[in-house]
Amino acid sequence: MSFENPTRLRIGMHGKFSGRDYRVVGRVVMGEAENGEVYYWNEFNLETNSGEIATLVYEGTESGGQWRLFNSFEPEYPMTAADAATKQVGDPLNLTGDDVRVTFRGTSQVYRIEGKAPEGVEVGDVAEYFNAEAGDLMQVVSWTGDEVEYYDGTNLARGFVATAFNLPLQAGDSSSFAKLFSKSSDGAGENYTSGLKFSFQLFIVLLVFLAIFGPVISISTNHESKPVQKLGAGPAPLDLGTTGRLNGKVYHVAAHALVEIREEGEDFERHEYELTDEDGNTRFLVCGLKPAASKWLLLEPLIQLQPPEPQECAAKKIGDLANVDGFIGIVQEVFMSTVEVSDGTPVLDWQRDNVEYGYLAESGFNSLITRWNSRNLSFARGTNILANSVKSAFGKP
Repeated sequence: MSFENPTRLRIGMHGKFSGRDYRVVGRVVMGEAENGEVYYWNEFNLETNSGEIATLVYEGTESGGQWRLFNSFEPEYPMTAADAATKQVGDPLNLTGDDVRVTFRGTSQVYRIEGKAPEGVEVGDVAEYFNAEAGDLMQVVSWTGDEVEYYDGTNLARGFVATAFNLPLQAGDSSSFAKLFSKSSDGAGENYTSGLKFSFQLFIVLLVFLAIFGPVISISTNHESKPVQKLGAGPAPLDLGTTGRLNGKVYHVAAHALVEIREEGEDFERHEYELTDEDGNTRFLVCGLKPAASKWLLLEPLIQLQPPEPQECAAKKIGDLANVDGFIGIVQEVFMSTVEVSDGTPVLDWQRDNVEYGYLAESGFNSLITRWNSRNLSFARGTNILANSVKSAFGKP
């Protein structure tokens, strides 16, 4: 086994995660013995000028390199090293109010250190650890002696690290159908789209979108593949008109919609809310990107003076780069949404049977949702928030 760096990251490089500038200060080669062989991975130690730290993990797999970003956290319900040592695969766990289950347990060893290692880490150190997961929630608990550490992990899309560190994308980092479209302009100095032109562009965009995506979302009755079964969202998790405090701000539940989401191979319902704060500002709450997700999204609208052309948005495919109002991320999902039920006084176009197309892009812990139809083009940016924390804030057990 060579302990040389298998990636293009080097000590001293700077990258942006969640709007923060991180510098690579060190690399640690970790390993674990499995069936008489040692499996290795690399951990890059990141620091900001203000002292914030994160760990960027690279693992080589049969399908290519996999990146994960980890940040330490303080659990609401901490455990001792002795408690951690009793956990086995399949055991339930609750550290933050969310129920997860142990999915893997192992023993890691430090094999090489380049640059600056995390405090107290030396070559030869051995630590016990386990992974716990539920839906999109990933937690790691590690202990050496009596010291226990907790980490929250996020899977990063292929190409995300290259984008964060401003490295050229390589083969396999992204795919794009952008060549299907060309940015049209009636004059060299035109910076706007007329209503007629916008509608025409959207009409063409929707036709192309349906041609690419339509069979997957079962719009064509002639498609012979087995139809995807729609998963229901269940009862509304929040009550209209209630008030709660999130991230230090008081919000009022002003409107609610039950929305059907169709993606490639998936068809499910989810609840979405409009919240207003004490200053009258609007926020959007998406109750899980997938069914039974433990994390929700709290988003704020983005208003752009020069938004991208609608055909640029419609050309996005999974793995493409999205750059909106300074947000740079990787497209993770492309979807069609249909409003099934709405109540309250929404500012969004939440009329029954209203259809929009959209994509979700992610950058570290930040997310961007872009939606459009023949009438509107909107952008909203936000971060993950634990579902149980939101329910508790609004008085729901």
